[in-house]
Amino acid sequence: MHRNAVRMTCVLGAALAGSLLAPAVAADAPPPAYYVDKGGCPFECCTYRTWSVEKDTVLFASPDAKAKQVGSVKAHESVRGVTGEVHARATHFTFKRAHEGHKAGDVLTVYTTSGEGFYGVWHNGKLVSEDLGIGPDGDTNGQTCEHADDFCWGTFDHPLDFDWWVKIKRADGVTGWSNEPDNFGDKDSCG
Repeated sequence: MHRNAVRMTCVLGAALAGSLLAPAVAADAPPPAYYVDKGGCPFECCTYRTWSVEKDTVLFASPDAKAKQVGSVKAHESVRGVTGEVHARATHFTFKRAHEGHKAGDVLTVYTTSGEGFYGVWHNGKLVSEDLGIGPDGDTNGQTCEHADDFCWGTFDHPLDFDWWVKIKRADGVTGWSNEPDNFGDKDSCG
């Protein structure tokens, strides 16, 4: 499969998973200040599969740093990345000019990213995927466009603010959660 097709499949799969797993909320409900995207994977080509452990890591019984510790994994082990949860605080994206049904001044509540400019935004009582055309990386940390071009139609009021909890399964079957996803390698199916 072509690399761009793989990327789009990953982006759309993550977006669809987030949309399908969103909690039932009234369509006219205001966006929550905090959202948990169950099954979320917050970057382009992010995938749950066999991962390498790059640094010793404690595992918790649930995605909560106050939960009981159920074990740990050691550097150089292989583990299974089972699933994840993105625990996100709301930020806002303000359109500076019209784009795909939005007019200048429109504001979206944004929680997560799935890469390639796609974000989890609040719409009609649920989290949906929308292409905002701004990446969360780089010197501007995603708040503004890194290039003044046709893809720059708005800005964030502040960078995304989330914790990514990952559910890990060791070879011996012990399963637990970690809020240190950077301690694991092989999470990117594109690279």
